[in-house]
Parts: sequence; C-alpha cells; structure tokens
Amino acid sequence: MAGLAQVSQALAYRCAQLVYPQGLGAASISGRQVVVRRGWLLPNDVFAAQGIRNQVDYLTVTMVPRNAKNLPEPLGRPWAVRKKVAATVSVLQRGAGVQIVFPSDGSEPAGVVGVAVSGGQAAVYAVTATDTPDGVAHALADQLAALGVLNITAENGYLSISDNLLLGRASGYGESVRTVRRQTQRYRLTVWTADTSVREVLGDTIDTALAEMSWLVLADGGQAQIVFAGVEDVDTMQTETLYRRDYFYDIQFDTEDVKWSADLNFIGGHFTQGIDGSWGTKIASIQPEIIENALGAVQRAAAVGGAADVYEGLYIDEFGTVKEK
Repeated sequence: MAGLAQVSQALAYRCAQLVYPQGLGAASISGRQVVVRRGWLLPNDVFAAQGIRNQVDYLTVTMVPRNAKNLPEPLGRPWAVRKKVAATVSVLQRGAGVQIVFPSDGSEPAGVVGVAVSGGQAAVYAVTATDTPDGVAHALADQLAALGVLNITAENGYLSISDNLLLGRASGYGESVRTVRRQTQRYRLTVWTADTSVREVLGDTIDTALAEMSWLVLADGGQAQIVFAGVEDVDTMQTETLYRRDYFYDIQFDTEDVKWSADLNFIGGHFTQGIDGSWGTKIASIQPEIIENALGAVQRAAAVGGAADVYEGLYIDEFGTVKEK
C-alpha cells in the first residue's frame, strides 16, 4: 500500500543507488563517504567524529510541510485485480477420485485445492510450504467427514469416496486494489557538506538523474509520478562550515487499499448475520491460521521478479539511514 513513508523510502533508495552506483560497499561518486537518510539530520551528524566537519556528506529526504494537495480519485473507488499468482499445485482426475500433485521441480507449493462431492458438499484447503500431497488429502477428507460424507479414502495424495464421484480443482490468488485517496506531496532532497565542490558533484548527479525520470518505482511494486519543483542553495550556515542545497519534487501517488484473495473454486459459502446458514455448495470451514500462512507464502512469491527488485538488498535502519544487507 503506497503511503507518504513508502514514497520517501523509495526516493531515498533511488538516491543511494545514484550516489553509490557500484553498491554501498564501493566508492561513492564523490569519493567521500555519503550518508543517505530518510529524515532530517541528527545531532551527531554535525558534531560527532563521523560528521559533516570530518569529510562525511549527507543526503536527506524529507517532506515539505503544508505542501500536499488532494486530487480526484476514481468514482466509486472500484476494485481491480493488479497481480495474479497461479497455483503451483494441481489436481488430476483419476477415475472417481482425485490425485493431488505438487511441483516436481521442488519449488514451494502454493494454491487452493478444492474437492466437491456430487451430493453438493465441498472442501477447500490453502496449501502451505510445509504441506505434502498426502497431508492435503487427509485435511480435505477430514473436512468432508465433518459435513457428513461417509466412506472417504485418502492415501498417497489420492482422495476418493466409494460409490460417489469426486471432482477436484486448484486455483491461485489475486491481489485486488482500490484507490482510496490520490494526492500530490512535495518532497525535499537536501545535500549537506562542508565542501562546496562536493555539493556540486552530488547535487548535479542527483538532479540530472531524476530529471530523466517521470515515474518513481515504489518498494511495493507501484509507481508514483515525479515532477521537479525547484532548487535553492542555503548558505546561512557558512559560519558553521556547512553548505546545503535543497531540491524540491512534487510526487503524485495513490493511497491504496490492498486485499489478497483466492480465485473461485466452488460457488458457496457461509453467512452469520444474525442467523447461521450457508448458500450454494455446502463448504466446510477452514482454520484461519492455515489461510494466513498460505497468503504469506503467496505474497512472498508475488514479490519475486517484481518492480521492488530494483531496490533489492537495501533497507532503512532505525535512524532512517539507507543500509545494504
């Protein structure tokens, strides 16, 4: 979900990549140590041994107060599917029963396995990384038994019911999003140094690179529009041997509500609005912790190969400083 902090985080990550093109463990573009921080300077940054007066430069990312503007969001705030993750497990029909099959390449199993009896009962199971085909078959068998289905056999990932037809399905997941607010916020990138020539090197590099960008990639895979809004030198601290330059950018982005859910297996469900009941296919309930574990694995899988990979290996510590894992 994009937010004010996520935008400043992405901006700090991008600046760190520009200042350290070969990684934070290599030399910076100025040849000096440059600390990239989301947030304002700390007292130690100025007065400690590892500070601005000792050839350590800083680049900070902060929000400009009272410089935000709300923009119209889509009418009705409709939901839309932004990302889908296909199931890696499958269900094969074998005679009157079903065979649950896990990935043969050893990759992490994911997906929702469902089985339905011709009599109208159904069971679903959200597969987690620690599951086995036989374990899933037994979990489905237990759910069907709780619905009153008799003569169930579960063995080696194969599930069947004597004198009855069992149908199986496997589905994946989708990430649904809706825009709840659209806004523009002004951000300030500030170069702090005791050397005016370094201020030119850092400032020109950041300014030129960001001038080529129309869109800023966010860590959650979304994007924000970035527009240059001005620059100014602040030399009122020369008596403290401190030179500063501020670059301003207006960034437009959406605050989003994000929900992950499974694709439809069977039409049916429960309602508990005053009266317990069900509709459609009679589906057994599933333990909430199983769903949470399965969704966690799916979200990790969805992040692999996504836009967030452009910041792979970077994180922000408790002081707001960009670090490398």
